Amino acid sequence: MKFSIDPADLKEAVRFAQTAIASRPTSPIMSAVLLEVQPHELRASGSDYLRYSRVAVTVDVEQPGRALLYGQMLGLAVNKFKSKKPVTVRVESDRAYLSQGSMKFEMPIMPASEYPKNLNGTPEDIGTINGNEFSKLIHALEGCASTDEALPVLKSIHLELGERIDGMATDRYKIGTDYTNWEPNAEMKISATVSTDWLKNISKTIAGETTLHISMDGGEPSRIGVTSGPYTSSISLLSGDYPKVRALFTNASTDTHTIDRKELIDAVDAVSVIAERNTPVRLTAKDSMIVLDAGGGDNAASVAIETDSYEEFILAFNPRFLLTVLRSIDTDQVKLSPAGAKPATIEPGDGTSRYLLMPIRLPNQ
Repeated sequence: MKFSIDPADLKEAVRFAQTAIASRPTSPIMSAVLLEVQPHELRASGSDYLRYSRVAVTVDVEQPGRALLYGQMLGLAVNKFKSKKPVTVRVESDRAYLSQGSMKFEMPIMPASEYPKNLNGTPEDIGTINGNEFSKLIHALEGCASTDEALPVLKSIHLELGERIDGMATDRYKIGTDYTNWEPNAEMKISATVSTDWLKNISKTIAGETTLHISMDGGEPSRIGVTSGPYTSSISLLSGDYPKVRALFTNASTDTHTIDRKELIDAVDAVSVIAERNTPVRLTAKDSMIVLDAGGGDNAASVAIETDSYEEFILAFNPRFLLTVLRSIDTDQVKLSPAGAKPATIEPGDGTSRYLLMPIRLPNQ
């Protein structure tokens, strides 16, 4: 196998393949990057069994072939190529040779024949979506997903694929829901609970027309994948029933306050400086103003902002959770609907997402 490649393309190919390799691989062979060279194209892929990443880049091929190289060693080597001159990669017997001018690297390879097959599952194209819109959906929900290792099913975003794609996420204290349109290839109703970390990673590489794939196992979806431009990535779905979070959006409150989102973010951020860890930020609405305050005694802070409603309420929130929700929204205004001791509803001024945020009970409530 022998080919020449632009150094920037080689670095990106190795980097993306490594995104699916575990930091502590289960076996030496799973620490490797697989290079597959065919006329005019290099495909670099990596996997930890659960995740799979592959990228295709254009190369000048002298001799096609396959080679399995130690991922960490390969990544360190290719990042040392500083010139813009092409890099030549040559594989002979059990050794790989990389060179750019006077800089040369020699490293061992592993037997490609022993690398597991079908790491990407058996993907079937199920439809296309605008990658930018899919990224927006992920961004709107990722902050509501749990980070608790003890609750793996909540370290995810739950997707329902039908006429549109509905997404939801929760960590039990806050809930987010959103949806986006797409073009399914056929009528379907597929539920997929997907790792939040994987979705956040793919959101950085998807843009324009993006194809969604599903792999089936015994008639049930087992993997979800995306292809956007030269990038392909997939992951095994999480098992277990996802909480019925939609049923919680039953807030019947007609008291809705429309607030400037940036002003609210700045106010929460300012008063929470005084608040000690886990100390809530209080919101008191009166006379079309909302006063945010935290602390008390020797350490206190308060900020007043305008609202469009004269309805009164007193609520308290964990400031970190409140900021997470507000920063997940991309509209100029937000609508806050308090519901007493029940979770408050927060919505964009004119968007598709909805959030529930659990208030903190104050001493006199």
